Amino acid sequence: MARVSILIVSMETRADVLACLQSLQNSPDTEIVVLDNVSSDGTVEAIRAAYPHVRVIEGERRRGFGANNNTLIRATTAPYVYLLNPDTVSEPGSVARLSDVLDADPSVAAVAPRVVFGDGREQDTAWRFPSPATCVRAALTLGRGGITQSRGDAPRRVDWAMACALLVRRSALDAVGLFDEGFFMYSEETDLQRRLAGAGHAVVWTPAVTVVHHQGRSTAAVPERRVNEQWRSRQRYWVKHHSPTGRRIAAVALGVQYGLLSVIGAVLLRLPARLRPVPVAPADPATWRLSARNAFVGIRGPGLEELAVEFNSRRAAPDRVGSGA
Repeated sequence: MARVSILIVSMETRADVLACLQSLQNSPDTEIVVLDNVSSDGTVEAIRAAYPHVRVIEGERRRGFGANNNTLIRATTAPYVYLLNPDTVSEPGSVARLSDVLDADPSVAAVAPRVVFGDGREQDTAWRFPSPATCVRAALTLGRGGITQSRGDAPRRVDWAMACALLVRRSALDAVGLFDEGFFMYSEETDLQRRLAGAGHAVVWTPAVTVVHHQGRSTAAVPERRVNEQWRSRQRYWVKHHSPTGRRIAAVALGVQYGLLSVIGAVLLRLPARLRPVPVAPADPATWRLSARNAFVGIRGPGLEELAVEFNSRRAAPDRVGSGA
């Protein structure tokens, strides 16, 4: 039996997932399983042609992050499962070095690597849990006051880390359960690691392993839906783990933070790029304004889940016509 099951969910990311798989070659004692979330770009055929040793599961309908990864976890048996985004590139030996962290300390349930963007910039991937107090702290410091934990030159315990690259002990999952499929996308890994912490397990971030993450390619074309889905998931997380008062404090605090960021971002965009103290993407102020609105007045538009529902409905329509229904 393999030591690590490497689990990848891909949707319309053929070039990315092929590059991801290429970087994972020569990873000993592993099995790789890809779940294709009903792509139309030839992903399945390309993987089977280029990497016949990789097991491919073809999804029957588009589902969320947690649901698809739960399918992969249940389809494998290795003692460690490595959740990996298709838009990542791994350095040689990274899987083994992450596994060594879990081998060395049975109290550690998950380990996350250092993550960088494609241009080499550090990507923040580990944070304190989004409690009301943490959200207030983030608002007072515009997210810069000790919220991020993926920093430093030594391994450290963190509250939670992004599941774009996260190695998890299967026995810990057996103890607390898999992803809550009520989250379509976002916050499901936060919820899972909150449950792990509640059961006495630790999560570690280590800079000894670096993974390149070309973040957000699958949702880049739908920023408004992405923001709405993020807020829907935040609200579900707060409902599960905090009181009504705590939920309101957290939402208002983040609303203030994003409102201030939208104003600052709009001002910075008026400056020449060379004079900006921090990089600001052109879409940032608009998405920050939407986040602030969602915090104060609620979510008023569709998210990513509705895109999946619409896709599944269109895909099923010919079957209904063909059957005479």
